[in-house]
Amino acid sequence: MSETGDGRKRLEPRMTRGSFRFMLCAWAGQTVISVLLALNALVWRSPWDPPSFFLALGLFVITAVYLVYLLRVRRNDAPFWDEEEGRRADWDRRGRQL
Repeated sequence: MSETGDGRKRLEPRMTRGSFRFMLCAWAGQTVISVLLALNALVWRSPWDPPSFFLALGLFVITAVYLVYLLRVRRNDAPFWDEEEGRRADWDRRGRQL
């Protein structure tokens, strides 16, 4: 089991730091696409404007909720990520001493 300095225990973190970075980049791309789709629906008028605008707005709301989830995961898993980086740094330091 993983244990942090606070004494909190959990079997494993929800995601690794690398997967968090990947998901954050995917979130940024999805946010840009949803904003561009919403602006496209506002600038160019067509018969599909109301549904497409509300779909883009719904996508933007989903990405906002997902950002809250990612920030929660970062807050909860950061101690585990730091602990693992500390173990790797210690392992590298001991390997260089040999």
